[in-house]
Amino acid sequence: IGHIGGGPLRQGMIKLVKAISTPADALLSEAHRLRHFVALVEEGHYGKAAERLGMDQPTLSRSIVRLEQAVGAQLLMRSARAVALTPAGAIFEKEARALIAQAQLSSSVVRRVQDGELGNLRMGFTPVAMFWALPYAIRQLRKRHPDVQIVMQEAQSYQHVERLREGSIDVAFINGDVLNPGEFETLVLERARVLAAVPSTWPVARSKRLRLIDLAELPFVIVPNETSPTTHQATLAACRAAGFVPTIVPGENTEVLSRLGMVASGFGVMLTSEYTRALPVEGVVYVPVTDLPDYLHWQLVMVWDPRVESTVLRDLAEICGGLATSKVKRAAWRGRATTAG
Repeated sequence: IGHIGGGPLRQGMIKLVKAISTPADALLSEAHRLRHFVALVEEGHYGKAAERLGMDQPTLSRSIVRLEQAVGAQLLMRSARAVALTPAGAIFEKEARALIAQAQLSSSVVRRVQDGELGNLRMGFTPVAMFWALPYAIRQLRKRHPDVQIVMQEAQSYQHVERLREGSIDVAFINGDVLNPGEFETLVLERARVLAAVPSTWPVARSKRLRLIDLAELPFVIVPNETSPTTHQATLAACRAAGFVPTIVPGENTEVLSRLGMVASGFGVMLTSEYTRALPVEGVVYVPVTDLPDYLHWQLVMVWDPRVESTVLRDLAEICGGLATSKVKRAAWRGRATTAG
């Protein structure tokens, strides 16, 4: 509004700009007098403008008077038959149209952000999720919502759960064993087999398949209890059910790649998701274990706060729901797997 100049008209316009600089519906509500003014200018007659706006003529007249009081200048010259713009009104008309357009655009942007169609989607993930599910889901989501910026955050599953509770991320793709039942909305994308990862130079690596008891004399590299208590305890319980208590290799190896490196270095064996076969770690062989209990498994889960209403999250869940039933979802990494048989 810099070209309006000084004086009461400029000060009045500044008041109006401040009045309509509010979000969504409140913004449009405060802009109603500007719309009344523009309609009256276009129709050139109070009766026609009132009919167009769906209001009575006295109400429209009061609205225009209050607008003139707000800007501190007479905007219209009135006669029995028509209205005409004053010099101040001619300048004000251009600014009024610009402010109305700004109000409508701002309202649209705010609604899109509120619906999750614009802005950021903060997505947590674990490395395993990147093996097949997440890249495809993100590509499809970008096609539907090109204006949404996806902010990726890598961390351990238990860390993502804490971030969801804090509200610092919107959705996460994690190992489902760290979740408390009913705390979040969840979608299981895959229930994966658990295999034995063993050093390629050890005799056990030549086995086509194993029973868990076959590993009883070997040291175990196990995910720390603090990182994944469910998996840690389930591994110990499975070993006890097979008739032995495993010797655990000491160390706080929270990352799956670090644990595989321990296996490749000959520290011990490891029970792990079949997805880890896609990791490029030389010196590791994966062998099926035939007698693992049902409770020892790995799940890739999409998880989000059910209180969050977002079109983008709903669409992401729809895309991932299709992945969960896909018959070709593992094709990208199965061919690279290194197994013993």
